[in-house]
Amino acid sequence: MLSPAFAAAQEAEVATLDRVTVTGSRTQPRTVLTSPVPIDVLSAEDIRRSGHTDISKVLQSLLPSFNFPHPTTPDGNTHIRSATLRGLSPDQTLVLVNGKRRHTSAWVNTGGTVGKGAVSTDLNAIPVSAIERIEVLRDGASAQYGSDAIAGVVNIVLRHDAGFEGVASHGRTRDGGGDTSKASLNAGFGFPEGGGVHFTVDYRDREAADRALPDTRQQYFGIHPVTGLPVALSGSYGSGTGLAPIGGGALADPREATIDRGALWRFADSADTVERTVFGNLDKPLGGGHELQVYAFGGYGISDGSSNASLRRSGQPENVRAIYPDGFLPWVDTTSTNHSLAAGIKGRAGDWRWDLSTVHGGNELEYRTRNTLNATLGTASPTAFYNGALESSQWTTNLDFANSFEIGWSAPLQLVLGAEYRRDSYGISPGEEASYVWGPYRVLDGPAAGSVPTIGSQGFAGIQPGDAGDYSRHNVAAYAEVESELGERLLASLALRFEDYSDFGNTTNGKLALRYALGGGVALRASASSGFHAPALAQQYFSSTSSRTLNNVVTGLPEYVLVRTAPVDSVEARALGARPLEPEEARNYTAGLTWGWRGLVASVDVYRIDIDDRIFLSSNFVDAAGSTAIRDYLAALGSPGVTSVRYFSNAADTRTSGVDVSARYLWELDAGSLTATAAWNRNETELTRVASTPAELTALGVRTPLFDVIERTRVERGQPRDNLILALAWNARRWGAGLSGHRYGEVRGVAATNQSAANVARFGEGSTRFVTRPTEAGTAGNFDVIQILEPKWVADVDVHFDVSDHLRLVLGANNVFNTYPTRNIATTPQVSGADTFGVFPYSELSPFGWSGAYYYARIETRF
Repeated sequence: MLSPAFAAAQEAEVATLDRVTVTGSRTQPRTVLTSPVPIDVLSAEDIRRSGHTDISKVLQSLLPSFNFPHPTTPDGNTHIRSATLRGLSPDQTLVLVNGKRRHTSAWVNTGGTVGKGAVSTDLNAIPVSAIERIEVLRDGASAQYGSDAIAGVVNIVLRHDAGFEGVASHGRTRDGGGDTSKASLNAGFGFPEGGGVHFTVDYRDREAADRALPDTRQQYFGIHPVTGLPVALSGSYGSGTGLAPIGGGALADPREATIDRGALWRFADSADTVERTVFGNLDKPLGGGHELQVYAFGGYGISDGSSNASLRRSGQPENVRAIYPDGFLPWVDTTSTNHSLAAGIKGRAGDWRWDLSTVHGGNELEYRTRNTLNATLGTASPTAFYNGALESSQWTTNLDFANSFEIGWSAPLQLVLGAEYRRDSYGISPGEEASYVWGPYRVLDGPAAGSVPTIGSQGFAGIQPGDAGDYSRHNVAAYAEVESELGERLLASLALRFEDYSDFGNTTNGKLALRYALGGGVALRASASSGFHAPALAQQYFSSTSSRTLNNVVTGLPEYVLVRTAPVDSVEARALGARPLEPEEARNYTAGLTWGWRGLVASVDVYRIDIDDRIFLSSNFVDAAGSTAIRDYLAALGSPGVTSVRYFSNAADTRTSGVDVSARYLWELDAGSLTATAAWNRNETELTRVASTPAELTALGVRTPLFDVIERTRVERGQPRDNLILALAWNARRWGAGLSGHRYGEVRGVAATNQSAANVARFGEGSTRFVTRPTEAGTAGNFDVIQILEPKWVADVDVHFDVSDHLRLVLGANNVFNTYPTRNIATTPQVSGADTFGVFPYSELSPFGWSGAYYYARIETRF
C-alpha cells in the first residue's frame, strides 16, 4: 500500500492533466485548457522527478521556452544566474511567490554573458523542497502585474500541506567534481479551526566541476641569451611548452618545465556554494461573518560562494613576485543574503471579496577577495580584501476588490479593482581602502619596471567611495480586470493598468484575451497587450571601476584593463554621449489552439513581441590604435588609469517571434500508468533598430559602435532558436521511472575580433564551425569570427522505489550519456599562439553547461 502522500501525487496525475492555475487572471482560477492565454503548471512531482536541485534548472528541463545558460565569471553570477523566457532578457520575466511580487537582486549583470545589463530575480534563492507547484504564464502581462512581465510570469506557489517530510540527496559528475549534497526538512501543521502552517528548512553544498585545460602559455620571464636579463612574456598559447616561440629570441626559464600547468586555472559552469534557507507559509481563518482570513509567508537564506577570476602569471606586471613567485589565481568570495516577508488579510464585505497585503523583500551581496593583491601597494599589499557590497529592497502593498455581477450573459461578469504602492531602494557600499587605492608603488622588477600596474585588488577591484551611494524611488498603480463568457463558447478578458513612477513618469497598459470553444475539446485563444519594463535603479545608478579582461581592439587577444561603468547621469557618461534611461515598451501578440480529449492535453501558440528602447550595457569604449584620447580625457575628469568606459543605454529595438507546441498524453495500463510529454519551442529575436554611436565618442576617434557585434550576436543568436523535449513517466504501485530527452538548438557567439586572414585560416584547421564578418572596429581587411555551437541532445533518467508507506529511494542521472557542448575554436596545431580561448574548452553560452553526466541518489521519508 502506498503512503497517502505518494498516493495523492499519483492520483492527481491520473485524474487529470488539465491543472488549475491562478496565474494569468486576477478574476478566478482556471485550468490550463480553459485559460485564454498559454500557461504551464509544474507539479511537485514534476519538479522532484527532474532531479535538479535549483528552480532554474528545473524549469529549463521541463519548459522548452525557458533558457538557463551557465556562465563561469565571478561576481554575482556565483549566486544569481540569468534565466530567460522566450529568449528575452532575464528582467523581462516577472517572478511572483503565492501571487505576490518577488524582490529582484542587488546584482546587475555587467559580465559578457546572456542577460548582460539585466537585474535578475534570484529564482534559486527559493528551495525546490518548499514548492507545491510552479505556474508559468507565457504571455505579456504588464497590464495585470506591472513592470517586468513582458515575456511572462513565473508564479511559485509554496507548500501548505500537513505532515512531515525529510529528503537527503547526493550526486557527482562522471568526470569528477560537481559533488552536490542536499538535505531538507518540511513540517506542516493544521489548525483546529482550519488553515495551517508549513515550514521548510533547506541546506545545499555544491562543488564546482573543473574542466579547464592546462595553461600552456609562458609563465615566467624569458632570459636574454646574452645579457641574462628578463624578457617580457609572450601571450601565445604553447609558448611555455615549446609549441610556440616565447618571443625576443629569449631562453625559457627552467621553471617552465616543472610547473603544474593543469593546476593553474579553474574553469567550471558553477561556483562552490553553500546555501542555508528557511521558508514558511501560513494561513488562518479568523471566523465571524466576513470570512476573514490572515496569511503570511516568507523566507530567509544565506548563500556563500567562491569563484575564481583570471590567472595572473608570474611574469605579468600585475604581479608582485616577492609575494607570488609562481603567479596567482584570485578568488572572489561572495555572500548573498535574501529575506522576504509577506502578510495579508482578506475577507468579504457584502458581495465584494477584498485582499489587503504587503510584501517586503531584499537582497544583499557582499564581496571579498583572497589569494590576490594590490600591486600598487608593493610588497606591503594584503592578500585578502573586503571589496564592498550591493543592497536592494522592495516594499509592495496591494489592495484588491473582486465581485461578480449577473447581467444576463451566459456567465456572471467578473470584476477586479486594485491599487498598488511600491518603494524600491538600491545601495552601493565601498570596500576597504586597500582594495581600491592607487598606491605609491610601480612595477618593481622585470622589463616593465617603473610602469603603473593595475590598480586595486586583482580579480575584483574594491568599490570606491566615489561609486557608493543610496537611491530610492516609488510608484503607485491602479488596475482593473473584467472577464466574462459572452456566449456559450466565447470567453473575453480585459485588463487595464496605470502606473506613475517618481523618477520617469507614468505609463498605461492594456490587455485583451479571448477564448472560443469550437467543440470536441478544441478551442481557439488569442491575446494582445502592451507592456513595459521600468529601468531598474541599478541600471540607472550602478557605478564601478574594476579590472576586467577585454579583447584588445588591435590584437584581438585578452588584456587586463580598468573598466569604468559609469551611471548615465555621471559627468563621464554624459560627456561620452549617455542619455537618461527610458522605460522599455512592448507589444505582445499571441494566438493559439488547445485540445483536450480523454487522456490528451495539447496546445499550439504562435507569438510576436516587439520591444522598443531595450536597455543594454553599451560596448566597452576604448581608444583607437595609437590614440590616448579617451584615457587622457577620463584622467582629466578624475578617473586616472581607466582605459575603457561603458554605460547603460536604450540601445536597440527588437522583435521576437516564435511558436510553442506542447502535448501530454496519459495511458492507463495494466502495469500502471504511462504519461508521454512532447514540447517544442521555436524562437527568433532580431534587432530592428540599433542606436548609432554618439557624436561625443566619434569626435574622440572612437570607432566602436554603441552596441557592437559581440552584444548584437549575443542578443540575436546567443540562445537556442529551437528546443525540443520528449519525456516518458511510468508509475506502477511501488515503482516509477522517467526518461526524457532535451534537444538544445544551435547557438552562436563571437569567438574573436579583428583577426587577420592568416589567423582565420588557422581557425579553420579545427572542427568547430564558424562564420566571419568584416571587422567593424579594427584593421581594414580583418575579420570578426563567430563560432557555432552545434545542436545537442541531453538525456535524463530516474527510477524510484517505495520501500514502505513512508520511505522512497530514487536513483537518477542528468545528462546520462555525458554530452558536452561544441568545443571552442582553437588552432591545431598551436604554432601561432592565436588560440582564441586557451584554457577554456567550452563557451559560456552553452545552454546546458559543460560538467557532463551527473549521477545522484535520493532518499525521501514522509509521515
